[in-house]
Amino acid sequence: MTDNGPLHTATIRDGVRVAVVGAGQFGELHAQAFRTNPDCRLVAIVDRNLDRAREVAERCGAPAAYGSVEELFAAEAVDGVSVATGGAHHLEPTLAALRAGASVLLEKPVVLRPEEARLLTDASASARGFVLPAHILRFAAPYRELASRIAAGSIGAPRALSFRRHRTIEHDGLFPDVHPVLMTMVHDIDLALWLDGSAPTVVTARQLRIAGRAQPSVVWAEVVTTSGSIWSFQVSWSLAGAGGLPDALEVIGETGALSLSLGARVSDFGPACAPVDDALTPLGSHGALDEEIRIFVDAIRFGTAPTVVTLDEAVNGLALAHRIIAAAELAESDAGPRPPEVGA
Repeated sequence: MTDNGPLHTATIRDGVRVAVVGAGQFGELHAQAFRTNPDCRLVAIVDRNLDRAREVAERCGAPAAYGSVEELFAAEAVDGVSVATGGAHHLEPTLAALRAGASVLLEKPVVLRPEEARLLTDASASARGFVLPAHILRFAAPYRELASRIAAGSIGAPRALSFRRHRTIEHDGLFPDVHPVLMTMVHDIDLALWLDGSAPTVVTARQLRIAGRAQPSVVWAEVVTTSGSIWSFQVSWSLAGAGGLPDALEVIGETGALSLSLGARVSDFGPACAPVDDALTPLGSHGALDEEIRIFVDAIRFGTAPTVVTLDEAVNGLALAHRIIAAAELAESDAGPRPPEVGA
């Protein structure tokens, strides 16, 4: 945030005025979390599908819906914007919000390409508002507890970090234009950078493609850092059904180890068999999204950019994600003629 003018306004004293861009499932979760925060006012939902924007606005109690951010800023005085569109559509609404003097809570990945990251960081550096990357795991109580133990030296310096994050086959249809490293592994890349603090040096990776799918279904990666520590990442889009393997993290230190397995503590075996996420959603006991929204709103209220996760950290994570993708693709090409795809 730059010193380009005061953030304390009459509207903020009456409640931070926020809008959500993106009326999909996660955009609606953002809207509901804003709705329950007593220090802000949800003023609008924005989506290219105006009918969907109106439906979400009605469900979430927003008084207005717009088909574009241009319409939003022409009609409303807005202090903060949550950008929860698909990753390919993050840059333009974020730049528009920064130009309008608003701060942005920006879903991951903040952008998809390095050239977009440069545009984003340049715009943020000269803006009155700030960009808070919505790296939700930094706001989740289990991960924060693990990070606090590492910081306190309970296991000595981290020497090896291992991550596992598997998602359903449906992800390939939902995100056909986003590599699993950028959509799923990006969470653990951010955690590694946060928990270890070292910089990556050597990156190796492999990926597996399955016939008929747009993206690789499996990606394995290993990173060696400046401190000599090793990071190992496992990601797949191969689970069937709502159940499956819980996300897992192990940290091996010089004097001990820490382990986290983040599965839901409540299981729903009723007629709907609805998946339960009791750590990240607004109704969950840890309330990571509520905490993310609270920090975003309070930063606008008090005129101080949040430090839980910075835009520079998100951009560094994006750079490592692209190195992993490049390493996996290089390994494919070095293997020579590709054997028949699994399932072919």
